[in-house]
Amino acid sequence: MSETQSITEPKVENSVNGTAAPAAQADASAAAPATKPPFVETLRELGTSWAEVAIGYGRIALEHAARALDRTAGKLGELQGKLKKGDVVTAEGAR
Repeated sequence: MSETQSITEPKVENSVNGTAAPAAQADASAAAPATKPPFVETLRELGTSWAEVAIGYGRIALEHAARALDRTAGKLGELQGKLKKGDVVTAEGAR
């Protein structure tokens, strides 16, 4: 403990040499603005653009599936109407 450090001041352990530093010093070093290298920024932009493409394809696939389900629901509605009328026996027996 240093001469200026109080007993109640929280300490943050240094992972490099295992010594404890006052939390204020650790926060100051962690709060320094970190600039990203151009390579990292390029990778982030590339990943974002690929995610945008994949989400677009997923949206299209869901829209097609929804249309297919809508058509299936329509056919089931027609079948239900035929069942109510009693036409299913004659329609199914003709096949």
